[in-house]
Amino acid sequence: MKRMSSRNWGAIISPGGKTSCEAGEEKSSARQSIRGRLYTLLVSEEEGTQLVELALVAPIFMLLLTGIASFAMALYSYQQLGYATSAAAQQIGAQQGLITDPCAQLVTDVTTSLSGWTAGNFIYTEVITDKNGTAHTFGPTTGSGFSCTAGAADMAQNEPMTVTVAYKYTWFTILKWGTTNTFAPSGNLTVTEAVMVE
Repeated sequence: MKRMSSRNWGAIISPGGKTSCEAGEEKSSARQSIRGRLYTLLVSEEEGTQLVELALVAPIFMLLLTGIASFAMALYSYQQLGYATSAAAQQIGAQQGLITDPCAQLVTDVTTSLSGWTAGNFIYTEVITDKNGTAHTFGPTTGSGFSCTAGAADMAQNEPMTVTVAYKYTWFTILKWGTTNTFAPSGNLTVTEAVMVE
């Protein structure tokens, strides 16, 4: 049995063709390079700069997206209100002599068409022109208590009737700010429709 000297001990060759010392050093440097890469990634100045940029830009971007969504919802609501008002005005104009209260009929038609909307937020105005050309204005009235039984007698064939329906619209609550909540962008969506009484 032959003994190996201590100086030949490091010269044992591994299956990869490298000595055991060289293989150990490579594993150690590989571990250090992964740690080094992670450290560099976490503390590099570029990553910190990007994080600061994101922190500055993200709120502005979110506000912009919310504003676009809020405007789109207002436009969609305005279109729905326009369709409902137009249909109600045409229906009332076509029923001259058949209805006893054109204002109450307007409320019924609009609230039926827009059943998911808050009835107390509607503001109604109706202008009916009689056979002598005199305009009679009824309203503006808020809510569902709009009534004008005298308006049925004023309706005359081939005379104009103008219906105005407004709705109190509130924008998304994210657009409200301030300690006293003084900035609350809201307003009325207003649609006016004129028809000839048949």
